[in-house]
Amino acid sequence: MGFEPTRLVGRDRELAELAMFLDKAVTDGATVLLTGEPGVGKTALLDATAELAVAKGVRVIRGSGVEYETDISFAALHQLVAALPDELGRLPRPMREALEVALGLGAGLAPSRITVLNAALSLFDEAAAEQPLLLVVDDLHVVDQASRAAVGFVARRLAGRRIGLLGAQRPESGELFPSTGLTEIEVSPLNDADALRLLTRHFAHLPPRVRSSVARDAQGNPLAVLEFAGSIHVSGDRTSNEARWPSGPGRDVRALYGARVERLPPRTRDLLLLAALEGSGDIGVLQAAGGPGGLGELSPAERDHLIMVTEDGRAVRFRHPLVRSAVVDGSTGEQRRGAHRRLADALADQPERRGDHLARATTVPDEAVAAVIESAAVAGLRRGDADGAVARLRHAAELSPGRADRRRRLSQAAYIAAWVSGHLDLSHEIMREVQGGPAARSLSSATTAGFLALVTEGDVDTAHALLREAIEQAPAPSALPPQELENALFILTLTSVFSGREEHWRPLLDVLDQLPETSPSAAASLGRIHHDLGSVTDETLRRLDEEILRLKGQSDTDVVIRTALIASYLDRLPDCREAVLRVIRDGGAVGSSMPALIFVAIDHMYASRWQASADAAAELIALCEEMGYQAFAQVGHYFAAMAAAQRGDLDVCQEHCRSIWEWSGPRDLRRLVNHAHQAAARAAVGAADFETAYRHATVICTPGVLPPFNPDAVLSAPDLVEAALRSGRHTEARRHAEAIRDAGIGHLSSRFALTVATVMAMTAAPEDMARSFEEALGLPGAGQWPFEVGRVHLAYGEALRRQRLNREARTQLTAARRHFEELGARPWEARAAAELRATGMTRTVRGRVGEALTPQELEVAGLAAKGLSNPQIASRLFLSARTVSSHLYRVFPKLGITSRAELRDALGSLPLEPPAGL
Repeated sequence: MGFEPTRLVGRDRELAELAMFLDKAVTDGATVLLTGEPGVGKTALLDATAELAVAKGVRVIRGSGVEYETDISFAALHQLVAALPDELGRLPRPMREALEVALGLGAGLAPSRITVLNAALSLFDEAAAEQPLLLVVDDLHVVDQASRAAVGFVARRLAGRRIGLLGAQRPESGELFPSTGLTEIEVSPLNDADALRLLTRHFAHLPPRVRSSVARDAQGNPLAVLEFAGSIHVSGDRTSNEARWPSGPGRDVRALYGARVERLPPRTRDLLLLAALEGSGDIGVLQAAGGPGGLGELSPAERDHLIMVTEDGRAVRFRHPLVRSAVVDGSTGEQRRGAHRRLADALADQPERRGDHLARATTVPDEAVAAVIESAAVAGLRRGDADGAVARLRHAAELSPGRADRRRRLSQAAYIAAWVSGHLDLSHEIMREVQGGPAARSLSSATTAGFLALVTEGDVDTAHALLREAIEQAPAPSALPPQELENALFILTLTSVFSGREEHWRPLLDVLDQLPETSPSAAASLGRIHHDLGSVTDETLRRLDEEILRLKGQSDTDVVIRTALIASYLDRLPDCREAVLRVIRDGGAVGSSMPALIFVAIDHMYASRWQASADAAAELIALCEEMGYQAFAQVGHYFAAMAAAQRGDLDVCQEHCRSIWEWSGPRDLRRLVNHAHQAAARAAVGAADFETAYRHATVICTPGVLPPFNPDAVLSAPDLVEAALRSGRHTEARRHAEAIRDAGIGHLSSRFALTVATVMAMTAAPEDMARSFEEALGLPGAGQWPFEVGRVHLAYGEALRRQRLNREARTQLTAARRHFEELGARPWEARAAAELRATGMTRTVRGRVGEALTPQELEVAGLAAKGLSNPQIASRLFLSARTVSSHLYRVFPKLGITSRAELRDALGSLPLEPPAGL
């Protein structure tokens, strides 16, 4: 029914709010969301606002969600972008290409989701340069997820721009547009008086009794009011005594629309069906699919106010979403399949859209069609559309004649759902569809089943058995499909990494021995590097650096994650930071965001940005627990424990370590257990509790032994060596330092070189000590590892003080204290301060006899305050237990205390004073 949109009955409040919204939008940007039941008037308010905007000189472009396109990524964004071809051409080339690739309008490297979103915002900025712009998006509740992300991204960044965004959605949808922080207007049904006014305005000829009946039946729904009254006007035989409309006004309005569609000529209905299923209303596609005679046959529908043609003549729009639903509901299954086939033919140059229509046009297994749809899934995944890839692979599986192909495609869909999208429930659901024997008989299904067992339950035994059996079934690993083998090797390697047990990594090495050398970022390289860091050659490092440089143009999530994983072992994560952050920000890669957050935590930890590392770890833990990825959550606990250890938050460190031990210990996940021991050892060394530190460090490895497939042995080496030295185990310390030197890791990075130099200097002979420490501090690139440098200064200063070279020791210890103070490493700063006091930097206090503590007394008192026994203090300070006892006997009266329990408070209140002449 036709009516003046700006004269809407009973909508004065909504129209006033929308007028204010427009005034703000044209000057400073604004967003409004309309929410209400079907037919309540949302679309009419959109039309009215659009009409008002045009009157104010605002350019309006429109799009809408289509329930038949919810699994086609960027389908709704495509409508908005297609309305701005000139502006798209004026965008900088990278942005233009990003949009074209993401929307399937061009070919190239897949852009990241954030790149596409920024490009869309820039496009709208370009369009608003000459005149303000209003974006109108109807039916947000059925907008595809990628477009919903784009609309939300734009909506939250309109401040200061001459752009308005006006959307509408139904409240009952399970996929509501995220409206947090945005202005919402709830559109309610009309009251009885307004419903009657609306009827009187358009159907004054109806008797009052009939109008009252219609108003009552329509329940205040404006569209139902008009359509019910219109049906009476047409039939002339409805009375108030007839049956009510108990199923709800929206459904019955659709039935009335269906009756109007049914009265149209067959050729018109055919074209309307093409338009409904095509989604964007593109005139060119409709002409190609509609055949000879074309669009002139749409005139009856246009005259009946069911559709309209946009002002530029490029698209057909349905007057109301319920019209589109009525057109589809009124067609037969064969008619819909025929329409999809014709649309697929018309979209031959758009493989993904063609595949989507072929999937809907085919009802019997057809390998040719399944292959086209699978190719569309691969193409979509390459441009970052993981959810679309999952949906397409499931369609391809349904149409696969061969059982093996069906299971392979389903398994690939489940793998993408778990690894990239983060949808564990969906992945499990898909895997339940994989029938026909144990998953290990199929490499793809074994990969997915193994990954699920690993990340959800930490069941490395099951995961390893599935993958090993599947790989061994092939005549040779090299005979397997390359991508399937790559995925399988990657998950098998992850399984062996988490396990850390020889019975798991030894079979992996047997498989790797059958494969040639390959890309440094490939799964095979990951296995070899994890097994033996020292085996990495300079040529491998050079090739890895080249691959890292190419990450700037890379949006394939798997490539980014696997390259960054290798880089994390070889101290090259800073150069991967941009690509890794892109993965985290990409809403379509929730699953991959978890390992990406791990890399962020590693990067911050090695750079001594412990708060940032702890923040990334907290985000990782929360995300993993929400999504069900329990194994990755334990890695988050490790980085949280390490950050706490460095900062001296011992209780927090212990809490995270306990979480790891309680979850990983019963599952025999030795790598994770080692992680916790590494954090506990670091905390104990910082607190100068070297006996405890030695106990934790030697769980990871035996002194002098660097077992294969155990990188923690290298990472914890300085802790083990220092703990051994300071607990009187000098032989074990030297043996372990020599093992680190002989491992051949010094060339991998400046941090590894510094690790080797530090442990060798710690265990050097007295005559070589100074030279060894100076060489460590002079290593190129050492400055980028501030904690490690501070640790060298501390160890150097401690060694000098024990040689009674106090002046030289103060230089090193002052540098150490400065480093640790800047980093917030409180226990390490305290250790440096205690050593400085022992060189003559004293804390003074007047006791009962007015005497100050000597440097030796102060050091003994400090260790006693930490809970060490007299024999432990004696061992650490190279004194006799009797001498320690004598020092404490003199300290108590000087401090005015009577027990060890009072030592910490008494010492903490003393001011630090340098000796004269310092």
